[in-house]
Amino acid sequence: MKYKPVIWLFMTSRLKKGMYTCWPSDDIKNLFAKAKPIYKDLLSKMKGISDNNPMAGNITMSFVIISIWLASERRITPDQMSEVMRIALDWKPMKVFCGMIDMNTEKGVRSFGKMMHKNADWAVKHPEDTNNWDFNFDENLHKDGFYYHFTRCPIAGFCKQYGYEEINPVLCNIDFITMSMMHSRLIREHTIAGGADICDYWTVGNKLADPK
Repeated sequence: MKYKPVIWLFMTSRLKKGMYTCWPSDDIKNLFAKAKPIYKDLLSKMKGISDNNPMAGNITMSFVIISIWLASERRITPDQMSEVMRIALDWKPMKVFCGMIDMNTEKGVRSFGKMMHKNADWAVKHPEDTNNWDFNFDENLHKDGFYYHFTRCPIAGFCKQYGYEEINPVLCNIDFITMSMMHSRLIREHTIAGGADICDYWTVGNKLADPK
């Protein structure tokens, strides 16, 4: 995958505030400088997925997190990195953008489903992306919300290949944060990163007390 400066600059600018909670403030600039070539190297090692894949942003942004963690020589704990991400994602423009989908409404569920099906359709049309997420839908499994699952996650596979499994919970937790911005609650029982055969996503409106 190609290095795109705009992604690196955007992510590090968002992460900087949270880094003060776990790293000396006078050394954050040096840490980011050390992480940058690591980030580029991670991208160069990711094979089987193209830069124009609609899911590619999940990889490029996750690799920024991994590179900073590696640059710290893994001294930043996963819990600390999760807090850094929580602070980074607590951003009004992102909340407004994600909040345009309200999973408490039928329209919101349809909009979210349309977005996921669009990503799945892209994958079908581009079989050359052999390392892509595979979308599996089951509209009859639940009455409420929207459900899908993957049997392949390129990020989890990459982390396993290179021995970065320790950071996986940080990356998986991002789903819970972003889903919450859509007025949603993510109900998940399995992750490939955790050793399961699937990553399941059942997202329901956060006003539902007892989703079915």
